[in-house]
Amino acid sequence: MNREANVYWILSNELVDEDKDADLTGVFVTDPDDDLRFDDGKLIKVQPGKCTYTLTEKLSGNLTDNLSIDEIPGFVWSSRLCDLMISLNVCNLQFFDLTIIDPDKRKSYIDYKIVNIVRAIDCIDFEKSEMTCYDDGDVEFIDKLVLSEDKIQANMEIFRLARNLETTVFSDRLKMAIDKNDITGCVLYRVDKYSI
Repeated sequence: MNREANVYWILSNELVDEDKDADLTGVFVTDPDDDLRFDDGKLIKVQPGKCTYTLTEKLSGNLTDNLSIDEIPGFVWSSRLCDLMISLNVCNLQFFDLTIIDPDKRKSYIDYKIVNIVRAIDCIDFEKSEMTCYDDGDVEFIDKLVLSEDKIQANMEIFRLARNLETTVFSDRLKMAIDKNDITGCVLYRVDKYSI
């Protein structure tokens, strides 16, 4: 008997609407300078000090629930999106307070958190996928991605790909909850439609 395949989604770092959504540029600092990574799938054991992101260009566009910020090594989500994940019992996430400072408007935004996804799974089906890899086996480019579902635990609804930590996988249940709750700023691709 064949088990029905699960549907998985990849959260992209793209803007949903380049004309309306804020594309932020600034400087990210933690105090003290902890040189923390929020994008390697590992648990952060020590609470970082104050995390701030100071805009260096004028803010234009809407601040969304999922912000695209290249200078921060991890996702930046609104409290609303974080609360949704908590309500769905997604337990492999860490949240760290972030203050976004807009010197032009003399305003600070405190409703955002840096999100650390604590889990990286080596679950790419290399025989069915089409990709280019570095010499060490990590993925450089993806033309077609297929996951080995037998390597993904049933309760694992969000995780990073171990061979490409920039790629974050969401379950269909999380994707539907994001849609149902009108969460903004999330560009999600079905795994079978994703390429980099």
